[in-house]
Amino acid sequence: MVFISTITAFLMTAFSLAELGDGFGMFFDMYLLGLGWSETSVIVSGILRGIVDFSLKGIVGDIIDKTTHDRRVFLGGAALAVALSSCMVFVVNGADDIDKAIVYIVRSLESIALSFLGPAFQAVTLAAFGPELFDKMQVQRELVSHAGSIVSAALSAVVAWYMYPNIQVLFLLPAVFAVSAIYFVRYIPRGDPLMGRGFHGTTEKRDEQGCVVDTHKDEPEPEAASYWDVFSDRRILWLTVADVFHVLAEANVGLVFNETLADVGTYSSANTGEVYDDDLAEYMEYQNGDDAVMSRNAIPLLATAGSAAQVVMIAGTFLVGYLTEKGWGRKPFYVAHLCVHPVRVALLLLCLYTNAGSAWLVSTEFVGGLTGAFGIVNAFMRADILFGSGRFNVVDGFQATIRGIAATSSSYIGAYILQNNGPMTALSISFCIAIIPPIIGAVFVPETLGMRQVDFNEEKKEEKIQLALSREEDGDEGLGGRLLSMLSGDYEDTAAASPRNTSEQSAHENYTELSNIPSSGSGSQGSNRELV
Repeated sequence: MVFISTITAFLMTAFSLAELGDGFGMFFDMYLLGLGWSETSVIVSGILRGIVDFSLKGIVGDIIDKTTHDRRVFLGGAALAVALSSCMVFVVNGADDIDKAIVYIVRSLESIALSFLGPAFQAVTLAAFGPELFDKMQVQRELVSHAGSIVSAALSAVVAWYMYPNIQVLFLLPAVFAVSAIYFVRYIPRGDPLMGRGFHGTTEKRDEQGCVVDTHKDEPEPEAASYWDVFSDRRILWLTVADVFHVLAEANVGLVFNETLADVGTYSSANTGEVYDDDLAEYMEYQNGDDAVMSRNAIPLLATAGSAAQVVMIAGTFLVGYLTEKGWGRKPFYVAHLCVHPVRVALLLLCLYTNAGSAWLVSTEFVGGLTGAFGIVNAFMRADILFGSGRFNVVDGFQATIRGIAATSSSYIGAYILQNNGPMTALSISFCIAIIPPIIGAVFVPETLGMRQVDFNEEKKEEKIQLALSREEDGDEGLGGRLLSMLSGDYEDTAAASPRNTSEQSAHENYTELSNIPSSGSGSQGSNRELV
């Protein structure tokens, strides 16, 4: 059997999964517009996907948390299903009712598979490398994911250009990436399955490659936090609220950008009669007079724009990873992640207002890439807050469900505004909404650096004790007495600890010590450390 190191397998899996779903989904949307679909019809297919997606995200997260089966199997199966769904392009040739039915059904089924990819890979990462190395591996995962996106975008551009007008061939690329992911994920160790859901805050033993060795397999499973405790946590709620407004602001920006760059849709040059090129004539002739309006350079332009964003994401992710490893807080990057989007929308408005060319439109992706680069701290902050709860993936699914509801509802409204009022109006509304998330993030979302070393369940127990005391002091002895009875035993020690009321300096000291844990090649003995 060929030997492949754990780190290599992990990075190649991330590389292979990079473009499954979202990247080729964007190309498929533009392909449908090129076949004569309206923006509303394309958005309806996205809405159906969204409905399935947000209906399942929380459930999928809970399944990934609770499953006793190998999560790598979930990951491989989901990747294969997404790849197979891309093959529907070979049977969709127009915009009639049968074509729409095929797209709506297959994309809805595809969303089931997509809902497993993120939570499964996140749990695999956490189980294999532990909480101490989670941030570092997430950064490496994002770096190679962006590199994978660039490679797949370049391949898509080359295939679409040379196979034109048979551009359907490019939708075979997801199958290649899926097979690669299935091959490499086998070499990532299973690690500690309970650590993959947010239990066991300290890695007791690592193997020769620095991966977690499950030392708890014969122990009873810890009790997970209640759903109410994790879903009602104020920090999680404010993160979710900020994300919802961020999604609302992004809802139709991507559609406006993509169809403007690809020159398809209601406001394309072919529909307005302003431009008509030889490639467009060739493709329409090939389609025997169908209202297909996708030009030869559409996919290459979209791929170039996507690659521009990925280059910025690589540089930004590396910077964020380096600075957080040095003890920088998460909040500055989180707020910056929210602030970049309104800047990008303003630049798009300027490009449309001045009728700037494709090159200027592509250049706005350099700004847009910063949103993704800084956004990596979202996963760090969730881990900081939730470790010890046993609900890490279900909360991720809960947040994705809320974001999905917001994205699905606003996408349809955004498409309606775009189709009836034009891109300037649609982007202006997005800009107004985009101002809200940075305010929420700056005012209400706390700094989470240093919280990961405190068990979430212990923190909630402390909060309930303090609530009981305050009610007792206010005269509500019945409720206070009942709560204290439930939590009695080591009350004084727990209350005195004040787990998360540490100073910022202490948090940075603890985080710095964690970041000094040796990397994967250091062996097991040097990694058997306890948290402060």
